[in-house]
Amino acid sequence: MKAVVYRGPRNIKVEEVPEPRVSGKKVLVNFKAGGICGTDMHFYRGDWRWMKRGRIIGHDACGVRADTGERVVMMPLVYCGKCYYCLRGLSTYCKRGKFLGLTRDGFFSEKTALSPVNLIPVPDSVSDDEAATVEPVALALRVLNALNPDVGDWATIIGQGAIGLLMTQVARLKGCRVIAVDLEDYRLQLAEKYGAEFCINAGREDVVKRVREITKRGSDVVVEAAGTTRTVEQTPFMVRKAGKVALVGESKGYLNLEDADEAVFFTMYISPVEYPLAVKLIAEKTLDVKGLVTHRFRLVDFERALRTVDDPAEKALKVIITE
Repeated sequence: MKAVVYRGPRNIKVEEVPEPRVSGKKVLVNFKAGGICGTDMHFYRGDWRWMKRGRIIGHDACGVRADTGERVVMMPLVYCGKCYYCLRGLSTYCKRGKFLGLTRDGFFSEKTALSPVNLIPVPDSVSDDEAATVEPVALALRVLNALNPDVGDWATIIGQGAIGLLMTQVARLKGCRVIAVDLEDYRLQLAEKYGAEFCINAGREDVVKRVREITKRGSDVVVEAAGTTRTVEQTPFMVRKAGKVALVGESKGYLNLEDADEAVFFTMYISPVEYPLAVKLIAEKTLDVKGLVTHRFRLVDFERALRTVDDPAEKALKVIITE
């Protein structure tokens, strides 16, 4: 079968690999659609080099169960269900946990063998393209639930790529007043469409100064979803005293906490808990994920898809891979 295989920086290829063996309680899932994630691009660009060469990548995807024909979203977190963290509903931190597409083979292949616990049913009202975006929606839900803003709080979302735009939508659902930050006007226009009250182009304005002018005290919550050193380092100066900052963009940076007082900073990853709600919100059209899809490629054209995401002129947001 065909699969997308990591061979090193700038060297991710579609190759022929053996079909997965179905053993134990696992079932075979036929690939239908998936989304290229910023994590995939970190490995492609060589920002991160710890992935094992020969690994099948991909962790945002949907498919069809070969045994029942049921449409499902594939959830990439494998956990034991018995350790300290799993027993407390924190399976993200399972001591024996694996993340498919990173530490084990992922979903960008024609077939995948998975435990039923990793499969979330998808209703007919959700298209394959929409089902391929469930993972980032689940992440946005988890982040905003953890930040737990009050209605009317200021939420500053730094970075308005696909993840940031979903954060903007979920923050509005929570009743927040949203400040969207990005370098690209076309992304900020989408953020405004999704309810952002203020849009700041970081290439033309002093973001920290502008956020503090708007909020008078600093933002109640901040989500860093751009993934740059500069944006990470700006967060302590944007958040109000005793506010909260979620670092989602996966970047290094020095946090100067001298003026942050009691502000809480944390990183955040996906959890299986939010997947069913993510599917429900997409099915109800409460969240718009179709509007984030800018490009579609077949699995065999994956290398061209990567080049498209990597080219700023293409203005790619969510790039979908199909069977």
